[in-house]
Amino acid sequence: MNLMKRPDLSVCLDDLRLDAKSAMAQARRLGFRAVDVGATAGTISPGELSETGRRHLLRHLSDLGLRLGSLRGPVSGEGYGSGVGGERRLDSMRAIIRMASELRVPVVSTTLGRAGPTDPGGEPRRIRDALTVLADDADHLGVTVALETSGQSAKAMQSLLSEINCAGLAACCDTGAMLMRGDDPHAVAETLPGRIGLVRARDAVSGTSENPGYEVSPGQGHLDSPRLLAALFEAGFGGTIVLSRTCGENAASDLAAARRQFEEFLPG
Repeated sequence: MNLMKRPDLSVCLDDLRLDAKSAMAQARRLGFRAVDVGATAGTISPGELSETGRRHLLRHLSDLGLRLGSLRGPVSGEGYGSGVGGERRLDSMRAIIRMASELRVPVVSTTLGRAGPTDPGGEPRRIRDALTVLADDADHLGVTVALETSGQSAKAMQSLLSEINCAGLAACCDTGAMLMRGDDPHAVAETLPGRIGLVRARDAVSGTSENPGYEVSPGQGHLDSPRLLAALFEAGFGGTIVLSRTCGENAASDLAAARRQFEEFLPG
């Protein structure tokens, strides 16, 4: 019998809505040992974090008993297939991948982004070209690029990853986004076997692509933690599960509750 590596639980620092240092301290108080942070702007981004700053960041995290489990690249704005906007998105993501490699962060996630206003016929080709560049960077720098299942069905993501077929390119299962569009995160063993590089876990009420659902507090929606963990186990996933709460007035308590829910069912 193959034993799956125990997934790590991480927390999205941005969801705590504090400055970076305060969010790190809060994450540790909540019982986390790994963190995820958006790196397109702000103090933890390629344009702001100098070489000295990177050393200080790693030392500060270590002093708190934390580590950087993942970074988040571009998730809003025009997508990778959108002409000039797509080129800017690609440049931003490539810089974040390089920073992740220097910081020894194993995974960087991103979304494909929204379609551009012109030339929709060329968009699929430009997306494939951009992802091929990211896959080459990932392979060269030893970082996994995880494409989030936001605005994209799991089946479409599997098809895209199979077409490019690079070990450095994987899926990031955003359970909330999947539920809201009517995609079942509990079926990832069938839809994304062997392709999952990161998980963003948040609860939501199910919807459809025409009538989307909405995010809710942990345990109030349709996400079933033990079923999700069983599906991830079957899919061969043993990486990091980033607990997320993008809305609501009590993000910190919701994230602590989510951690307790997942800890109850994680293998020892």
